[in-house]
Amino acid sequence: MKIGFVGLGAVVQTAYLPALAALAEDAEIWGFDPDLTLSGVNQAQSLEALLALPLDRLVIATPSLLHLPVLEQALASRIPLILVEKPVVASLAQHDRLQALLADPAVAGRVLALDHWMARTAVQRLLSGTLGADWQPLTGEARVRPATIQDVAEVEGFLLEPCGIDEQGHPFALNFATGEPDQRTFHHPDGVILDIGTHVLAMIRELLVALGGGDSLHLIAEGVCDRLGQPIVLGDLRTAEGRACLRGEAAGVPLTLWLDKYAGPGVEKKGLSLLLKDGRRLELLRSGNQAWLHHHENGVLQRWQLEGPLYRDCIAETLLAPLPAKGWQGTTARRLQEVGLLLELQQLLRGPH
Repeated sequence: MKIGFVGLGAVVQTAYLPALAALAEDAEIWGFDPDLTLSGVNQAQSLEALLALPLDRLVIATPSLLHLPVLEQALASRIPLILVEKPVVASLAQHDRLQALLADPAVAGRVLALDHWMARTAVQRLLSGTLGADWQPLTGEARVRPATIQDVAEVEGFLLEPCGIDEQGHPFALNFATGEPDQRTFHHPDGVILDIGTHVLAMIRELLVALGGGDSLHLIAEGVCDRLGQPIVLGDLRTAEGRACLRGEAAGVPLTLWLDKYAGPGVEKKGLSLLLKDGRRLELLRSGNQAWLHHHENGVLQRWQLEGPLYRDCIAETLLAPLPAKGWQGTTARRLQEVGLLLELQQLLRGPH
């Protein structure tokens, strides 16, 4: 397989390349980045030169504002599948433009809006009886009763990231893969609503759809502030949000999302909690390269554990997998719907822009 990357930044270096080395060591990897070259990646001299290659897959991993311009150029090529890292677009104008492009089935069938949290499917697999052997039981084998969307009472998602504290007592972000200080300066639109809200929404939406839910989605934002705890001021088109709570419903199910990029040194909570109407509660949690699945019922806790990087699973299921018979249109439509709503929430906070 011949795979191309546009953009060779942190997510490619720390997630894609290690996963490809483990899963597809024979893959021929090409890339274009005007500022970076990487060992093991064949360097194209221009974007046009990269798109002219007979690629089987293309991954767009540029800064988010460049996703759509690169995608439009890539769609003029013959590449059969183009994966766009989250968020698939970074403005409402881009959202509307991409939505118009995807109205063409020939275009929609070639685009996958990718969020690696889509691979966090353990809850729906447990409830459907298809949890794989890669999940190791920690409390002995047990049978879990199935459930559908009609059985769901509410769902809560959370992405609370550890941070560092500088000499002035101010929090600073850490790299998600290495835990080292993140050298980037975050600005709007890359605050928590769009940057990490997409992760939690993608995970929960795919869960609810797998249980038989529809595509309805409504959210409001509460308690939004910057990394120093100051509220976002109307008209501020630069400061990134550091924390936010989003409430609403998805597929008719009450939904709460907790987002915090500066939760504190050593503070980490990444996953979801699903409450069923019969009183059962399921939790999917992750830290580093480990994940845990919990099933609570009548005071009895069942636990499973999974080892390995999440991107490895995501890449195996998307980038390296055969194209689904019906394509990725439904998945991409959900990712675009989510990003559009999150961008609208940002605009409500900041004013039109």
